[in-house]
Amino acid sequence: MSKIAIVGEMTAHAGKFDTYLAKMTEHARASRAEPGCVRFDVVVPKKGENKLFIYEIWQDQAALEVHANTPRMQAYREATKELQSERKVTVCELRESADA
Repeated sequence: MSKIAIVGEMTAHAGKFDTYLAKMTEHARASRAEPGCVRFDVVVPKKGENKLFIYEIWQDQAALEVHANTPRMQAYREATKELQSERKVTVCELRESADA
């Protein structure tokens, strides 16, 4: 069974970046404690631009589905929907990793 990687690029509304980053960082920290989460990183470009990127690895599709349907995930989506202006997420199959 292949691990699943999530690669995302998010843009916050002007003036909302710090709040959005705090919510995303909190979300990543809590997600890393979930069974099946191998990695969850939040990165910010040095030049800012109200963007952040995420990189997640999940043990398998089942773990990702459990994560996506937790009450905590639903609360995160609700708390951030007015903070982000754009969200691009790509779900990938992890082919090779030093952690694999």
